[in-house]
Amino acid sequence: MAKRTVSGAASAFIMIHLLTACATDSSQNTATPQASQAPSDLAGSTATKPSGVQTTSFKTGKKITVAYSSSTCEAPTFVAWKKGFFEAEGLEPVMEKMDFNTLKNGIATGKVDATQGNFSWFKPAEQGLDVKLTGGLHAGCIQAVAPAHSGITAVKDLKGKIIGVDAIGGGPMITLSIELKKLGIDPKKDVQWRVYPSDQLVTAAEKKEIDAFIVWDPAAQKSIDENKYVRILSNAHDEPYKSGYCCYSFVSGELAKKDPEKAAAYTRAILKAAEWVGTHQTEAAQLEVDYKLVGADLATNEKLLKDYYWRPSVNTAVENAKFFIGAQKEQGVLDASTDEEVLADRLIFKAIPEFNGR
Repeated sequence: MAKRTVSGAASAFIMIHLLTACATDSSQNTATPQASQAPSDLAGSTATKPSGVQTTSFKTGKKITVAYSSSTCEAPTFVAWKKGFFEAEGLEPVMEKMDFNTLKNGIATGKVDATQGNFSWFKPAEQGLDVKLTGGLHAGCIQAVAPAHSGITAVKDLKGKIIGVDAIGGGPMITLSIELKKLGIDPKKDVQWRVYPSDQLVTAAEKKEIDAFIVWDPAAQKSIDENKYVRILSNAHDEPYKSGYCCYSFVSGELAKKDPEKAAAYTRAILKAAEWVGTHQTEAAQLEVDYKLVGADLATNEKLLKDYYWRPSVNTAVENAKFFIGAQKEQGVLDASTDEEVLADRLIFKAIPEFNGR
């Protein structure tokens, strides 16, 4: 079984693959192309272009390379792709499945234009990766769990324990580190972190190599449903996470600079798709299963999508991103010398001024 042990979060974050050679550009952070007409509700599971949508031409053509990783929470990306929301905005998506490190390299080299992601992008942005946050999609999709008879029923019980994660410095580790620190538990000294592929975390717990783990859905939810694990933290249930966002829309800095209209079209498409998912969770879950885009079954997918908070926005997402910048700086993920306002200005790109007043 693949694993990696890290005794302190400070040394752990050094291990994140950082792309420091990338140039940053903050000269364009207020582009405001006008929103096109909203797509009508779409039925069926094949791409269908909504009627009444204006045709848009783009400086760099209509193709856009969108990366994904096959998580349940990427429903907005999959719906925008399969239900025609990208097409409605004049975009021809080229979809590429890849892991986080490959994706970072793709953003840095201009091979990837856009993706759905979380606040683990903030550290690479601090280190020079030219990536832009354009909107917020939903809350939910990260859970911390422990075996039912482990005696661990809350975050406070994790002091001195070994915690499994799927990546050092990823969204799940950052979330749990914030909660540990709130309780006076030093995530650098009072716990150990071990890295496993998400589908091996339950096995690691059963072998007592770890005491608990925090990971993305559907792996976390499957451990609860199939192995009767106990949920000890959920950003779909616990504040301040459920009132904010775990998933955002991102574009490359190159796309934001060279073709802000295309960045705006992508942002509109994925935010509209997120809004659609919020009222069509069963259909979205079925789509993910039908196209074999995720590893969970229909029941698990549907349960998760109904559990998430769907409130796509631009301005609310900007404020939430600033919260996570501050939280990551406080816990040492971001450097103590980092100017939070400067980083936010470099990271945030308002490709559209707002979404449905938000």
